[in-house]
Amino acid sequence: MDPMVIKYVGLSGIVYGLHGLLAVAQVALGLFLLANGKILLSEKKQLGKWATRFGLTVNERFSQNPINGWLMILTGVALLLPILGLPHWLAIAACPLAIYWIIALRKGDETNEMSKSGSWARKGLIIGAVLVFGFTIWEGKDLVRSAAIITYKAAYYEMTEVQGWQKTNNPNVPQVGELPPDFELTDVHGQQTLRLSDFRGKKPVVLLFGSFT
Repeated sequence: MDPMVIKYVGLSGIVYGLHGLLAVAQVALGLFLLANGKILLSEKKQLGKWATRFGLTVNERFSQNPINGWLMILTGVALLLPILGLPHWLAIAACPLAIYWIIALRKGDETNEMSKSGSWARKGLIIGAVLVFGFTIWEGKDLVRSAAIITYKAAYYEMTEVQGWQKTNNPNVPQVGELPPDFELTDVHGQQTLRLSDFRGKKPVVLLFGSFT
């Protein structure tokens, strides 16, 4: 396989994979803040085992002031609102606040053993908030919406190409498993003529169609 193809496919996989992962991180961060803000407002004294493993914690110092719970909920809402089409800068502004709330929660209940069980989850959320902050600034748009658009377009164009254009406009196009029509081209240096059939049974051939074709 051409090294340029490997490089292109590898980089695309890394970029779009990271994009999707950070979109999930943004949603998880927003839901975490909504849930923990509600916990503060409810004035609970203890949480279940699984809730604490996901990083949720009871902070009695914060619970004494309901404003903390509402501010945490507003931060979570700001992370999720861009999904509905609101400006992406809401998520950018919410990320530093989210980091503050998570660190404050972790430091507020050092003696609570149940609270310590979710420390890795909270550390992961902090790292996610930092990456979401930087990546959203770089992209200039909301990560969740753009990830959804990428996924939709990939599925749409695959369906359009395979089920639509090929069957409607070119019924003779090779199907999966059939031999492609033979053709010949000169190499990148224009010195040697290569035929597709020359590679049959020897090595795989990748045809890359991009904006430069």
